[in-house]
Order: sequence, then C-alpha cells, then structure tokens
Amino acid sequence: MSDTTQRVAPSDLEEASRVLRDSASDGRTLLFGGGGTKAQWGGIADPTDVQISTERLHALISHHPGEMTAAVGAGMPLQTLQTQLAEQGQWLALDPATERHSATIGGLLATGDAGPRRLRFGTMRDLAIGATLLLADGTTVHSGSHVIKNVAGYDLTKLFYGSLGSLGLIGEVILRLHPLPASSATVVAGATAPQATVAALELSRSGVEPTAVEWLDPAGPDDDPTLLVRLDGRAHGTAAGSARVAKLLTDQGLSPHLLDQDEADRRWAAVAEAATGGPDDSVVRGGALPDRSAQLVESLHTLADEHGVSAAVASSIGLGLHTAVLRGPAKAQADVARQWRHSVEAVGGSCSLRSRPAAVADQLAPFGTPPSTAALLRAVKLQLDPFERCAPGRFRGWY
Repeated sequence: MSDTTQRVAPSDLEEASRVLRDSASDGRTLLFGGGGTKAQWGGIADPTDVQISTERLHALISHHPGEMTAAVGAGMPLQTLQTQLAEQGQWLALDPATERHSATIGGLLATGDAGPRRLRFGTMRDLAIGATLLLADGTTVHSGSHVIKNVAGYDLTKLFYGSLGSLGLIGEVILRLHPLPASSATVVAGATAPQATVAALELSRSGVEPTAVEWLDPAGPDDDPTLLVRLDGRAHGTAAGSARVAKLLTDQGLSPHLLDQDEADRRWAAVAEAATGGPDDSVVRGGALPDRSAQLVESLHTLADEHGVSAAVASSIGLGLHTAVLRGPAKAQADVARQWRHSVEAVGGSCSLRSRPAAVADQLAPFGTPPSTAALLRAVKLQLDPFERCAPGRFRGWY
C-alpha cells in the first residue's frame, strides 16, 4: 500500500457498494483485504488507489443449527466464528495454518486456504454454499442460499473461490457446518517420503476414513520426518479406526504409536507452523497426483542441497499437496523454487509462490506455465471487472 492509498473499512454492504461506485467514477484501482494473512499469495498486487478492508463486516448474520448453516460477514475471523458455533456443538470444518493469525472467512474463500482436514471435509469451495458479492462498479450480487442442494443459476461463490480479490469484494458468506467431533485420535510414525507416499495410498484404499494424513519433514538435522494420521468422530469410531491405521502402518514396516491428546495437539501445531515462513523465507506450494509425492520431495531436497538452501516440507501427502519453506540466499531460493516448479509441472502438477522476500520476488514469477484455461480466466475477469481495477497484477504471468 502506497502513502497515497485511501484506506476504507465500510461498516455494511451498502457503504461498501457506495465506495466501489465512487471509485468507478474516476477509474481508481482497488485492493481488498481481511486479516492480511495471505496478502503475498500469488502475484504481489500493484500499488492501488483504494484499499477496502472487511474488518468491520464481522457479524454472525444468522445461524440455523437445525439446517447446519450460518451466514457471516466476510471479515469475521475464523477463530471467532468457531467459538460462537461451538456453543451449539458445531464448527466450520476448516483448520488452516493462518487461523491463529486472524484469517477471515472472506479471505479463506478468496484464497482457497485450508488445512490438513481438507482431506475429509474439503475446502471453502465445498463449504461455502452462498455469498453476497460486490463487483467493481458497486453492483451487489447474491449467489446460493441456505439450502445446501440448491443448484439454480450460476455458482458465483465457487467462481470467486481462489480469485485472490481479482473479481470483486466478498461481503458475506453462507457456510455449511458440521458437528464438532466428540473424539479425536492421532497415530504417528517415522517415515521417509517413499514410505509415507505408499502408506497414504494404502490408507486411501483401506476403507478407513482419516480426517487428515500429513507428512512433516523439518529442515533440522536432528529432526526426523514423520507421518501423522488423524481420525475424528465418536470415541468408539476413532478407537477402532486408529487401531486399523496402526496395523496398516505396521504392515508397511513402520513403527506407529497412538499419541495422547496433549502430544497430538503439539504435533498438529507443528504441522501448521511448518507451513509458514519468516520474512526472509520463500514459501512455495506444489501439487500433483499423490503417487508422485516421493519423487517431488526427493527432487526438492536434491535441488536444495545443490544450491545450499534449507528446505522444510509439510505435505498433505494423501492429496499430493506440498508446502516448502526455503531458507538461504535470495538467488539460491529463487533458483530452487524455479527448478522445482519445472519438476512439478513435468509430472502434470502446478506450483506457485505463497510468500517471498522482495529480493526473491524480483527474480521469480509467482506462477508457472499458464494453464490451458488462461484465456477463459481472462474473459471472466473482463466480464466482471472490465477495466481491470481489482487487485491489478495479482495473476501476473497468466493474464
């Protein structure tokens, strides 16, 4: 944000719409923000004239426990929402690493951010069943409803998923909720990337339904890579499920054990911490088919060793999603990220930057090879934001 940027925090959607209409009259560029936890994801937006914050759009607008839905302002922090929903024994089934840093509901929809439990519950693309959206000219659009199976009309809510603020402002979101699990169990085992990949694939075929399957490979020389498998539900179900998981991992030659709750909480907090970096680190997200996981992790570590870079990895290995935190000289970070992106794309995956210091940003594009849908994405952008005023530069390199 430049010194000349106007910062506005509307108190309701009517005020937000008015700000957008006023900015459209003289073509001012726009940037939308919530908790600011993912401002660096994708391309760094160009300096803009107006920054609109959703911090005052934070109300729990409605909650229907019987229908297991809620409507909330886009600026509500996820932590705050979870506390309020817990009073009715419900929760929004998301656990992103950014939750503890005040990630907001609108920001989670705009970025597609999610945590380990996405394996079972999905992301905001699955959990957001409606939204109130404001386009660049101030037009207010309603999409979806409290009816979970409503299929009428275009699903603009899903269109805004992962749009990084480039299509308009998310004002309110209607959410599908789940019951709070009565019990949770976590099984842990030391595992290399090949062992973890095989175990994750076997788990997917076993009939067990884990909530999360994560592999953590810290960069420290004294830290061993570990596989964590989480089960949530009723006590008898998690007990039986964890026993089946332990047997499956034992059959794979691993040495699993069940964690007590305090240790499980500590391990899952470490997974969240591993997915974030410091101001001098680059955080790179790569994804491909799960059976390519071991190959991609090995490729990353080979590149890191060649360039003198430390690489810590947190993988949703059951989904083939890997977050790498790179530490070292800026040029070396950029070289490792660029070459690893080539490795990921070579097996049909994709790779993008989540954060990086300025010295790395100058050397490395935020996204890799444009997808075959790039022209369609640009057409959608121009349809909703014809003068390209929203988050200019966010998808730099694609359109």
